[in-house]
Amino acid sequence: MVFATLAQQTWIALMLLVSGFALWRGKGPERAIALANLAAWILTPLAYRNSLMDPQWGVFIVDGMFMLLLVWFAATTDRNWLLFAAAFQLLAVITHVAIAVDPGVRTLAYFRGLVIWSYLVLGALAVGAWNMHRERLAHRA
Repeated sequence: MVFATLAQQTWIALMLLVSGFALWRGKGPERAIALANLAAWILTPLAYRNSLMDPQWGVFIVDGMFMLLLVWFAATTDRNWLLFAAAFQLLAVITHVAIAVDPGVRTLAYFRGLVIWSYLVLGALAVGAWNMHRERLAHRA
């Protein structure tokens, strides 16, 4: 959990904001994914190795487990946002595979790709939590 750069601080703020909103206003799937997202955020630096040229197998495992959870929720619930979140997380896993298969994949492209997919998963969670919030408001009216 690094807080050194503005990009890292922005990610942390958005991730905590969206996850907090999902925990507050979401239902079961949104809350579970918010907690899993927080757990993945905590586990990723613990799994990270300092070698930038080698595949990050520990991070790959964290991302793969998160993807499996998203796929399971997408297959067992009626939440459309989970299809998008699972697809974006699958792209993150494929990005890990790309650097394992082809060392020519540049480190910068590898990490930027993972950041992009993470933001898109977070965006899908935000949409899902917002939809549940709107649904609750509509039922009250």
